[in-house]
Amino acid sequence: MSAAGQPDPRILAAADALKHAGRGTRGAIVARLAAELGISVQSAYRQLQALTSALRPRRRRRDAGTTSIAREDLTRISSMIEETRRQTGSGTLPLDDALRVGRANGIFQAASIDRGTGEVRAAHASTVRRALRQHYMHQAQLAVASPAARMASRHPNHVWQIDASISRQFYLAEDGTRPMPQSEFYRGKPRNFARISDRRLWRYVITDHASGCIELFYVLGAESASNLLTALIHAMTQRPGGTMHGIPRILMADPGSASNAIAVDNFCRTLGIQRITHAAGNPRATGQVEKSHHLVEIHFEAVLKLTDPVSCVEEINRHAQKWTYSYNATEVHTRTGMKRRDGWLRITPQELLLAPPIEVLRQLPNSKPIPCKVRDCMIRLRNEYYDVRGVPGLINGATVEALVNALDPVGSVRVLMPGEVHGEPLHYIAPRIPRNEYGFLDTAAVIGETFRSPPETPADAARKELDRVAMEVATDAEVRAARKAKKLPFGGRIDPLKHLTDAPPAPHLPRAGTQSDVQAPATVMAARRIEPQLQGATAREFAPYSHFEAANALRPRLAARGIAWTAAMMQATQAQFPDGVPYDALDAWCEQLYQGNRLRAVGGGQ
Repeated sequence: MSAAGQPDPRILAAADALKHAGRGTRGAIVARLAAELGISVQSAYRQLQALTSALRPRRRRRDAGTTSIAREDLTRISSMIEETRRQTGSGTLPLDDALRVGRANGIFQAASIDRGTGEVRAAHASTVRRALRQHYMHQAQLAVASPAARMASRHPNHVWQIDASISRQFYLAEDGTRPMPQSEFYRGKPRNFARISDRRLWRYVITDHASGCIELFYVLGAESASNLLTALIHAMTQRPGGTMHGIPRILMADPGSASNAIAVDNFCRTLGIQRITHAAGNPRATGQVEKSHHLVEIHFEAVLKLTDPVSCVEEINRHAQKWTYSYNATEVHTRTGMKRRDGWLRITPQELLLAPPIEVLRQLPNSKPIPCKVRDCMIRLRNEYYDVRGVPGLINGATVEALVNALDPVGSVRVLMPGEVHGEPLHYIAPRIPRNEYGFLDTAAVIGETFRSPPETPADAARKELDRVAMEVATDAEVRAARKAKKLPFGGRIDPLKHLTDAPPAPHLPRAGTQSDVQAPATVMAARRIEPQLQGATAREFAPYSHFEAANALRPRLAARGIAWTAAMMQATQAQFPDGVPYDALDAWCEQLYQGNRLRAVGGGQ
């Protein structure tokens, strides 16, 4: 443009030339104008566009929006870069370096092929960057948090969120609170943090999810179950000048070791509070309390630097109570459009469950389940005996879990038994049994003066019922009489061997074997001794062979001579010797069977 606001004559001349230019000559005119003005061709096009309609917008390429880089290569490139990302979200490997490292190691090529020449050309980093964005794999796109599910609560005190965070501005020294300057306390000097580890201030923030009400409590040391419970008890009890109080229905916290401690679990279980722990690495699930930490830092802790140091934790907690009361009463919550205190005050009497006194609440987390064995309708815990006769379903020798009673930790314990609703255990109060000066239990019977029978357990009742069924009587007295009379159970009608008689086992069949070739050594009578014949002496007798024994003895003898044992031989043996084969007749019978079967074999089986 000229000084008078008129277009440059060279631009006007070029615009006039474009109106009369033929097809294919316009590009040369624009290029010549760009050279004369010392600008790029694109800038020359933009200046001419405002003066003439002869220039139409540049046509979009047919392959616009597409890429020649394989998707597999893009995934490998993006994966390599993401693996180098720090947990803070920074420190990723630059794309140029990732391309050089990946190509050198053969992980990907990230190249295109020229259709005309067939040449393989490595894609430029800008081309790869555009392709990553087209496939939603660029690091800036991946760094964006995934969509979070919106959560709602029904009313005040329906859901509370609690979280601990260490104060990054103060620690409590011997002379009061001191700031933590960046030049002294940073990651490069861990010893400075270790030096004040037991004096660092931890703040617990508790928020009501429905109204956004905030409660703040400071402790010393570290995040622990005892500190968490102290802060929670503080928020649950009604305080002068405070607003939010009562027992919540649900308590949400992070998955830290303090929130998952047994003491916290017992505390919430006794008060009927449902505990919800969000997944690790997902602080957005309790985003309200995380945001409240930020509000405390900028609105409360920041202003404390302008005042005198605080001397103790109690003093900073008094200041914190003043701030939370004022902040809840004056600040409008963006979601509800109401002041936080006014939102919580909408709670109804049915929704507000008042907490027990602080003395009682402090006793609840001190208990933990302890296995105890039932002996004589009692359990022993901490060297004291407790009566469990009122607990249904307990039998002698059973093992149960007992908790110290929250209301009376000395006078009774709570016995946990499985419940019928949602598997939650039921608490049964077991009173303590006192002892006299000699250590005897008050429930013990005095010898020679009193008689006290122990109560009947379910096992005792079942045992008596089984005795009545076995004796076939109706009363326990009749059972005792039947036992004394030595009556048999079930009227003596049971034959204990009937199942063997009705279904005898299959007989044992002899198995075929191989005759041993062991022979007795040859003996020669050295001197014959003549024994005198005694009058009345009888020859030695041997018991006859049974039919099976005879068959076992005859089979190998006949087999050695080429004759197989048959069923007909067994029948002939039984017919010849009904009472068994005599001991001295076995050899003769074997010869007879051999001759008979040999003749039949020679005569053609006749």
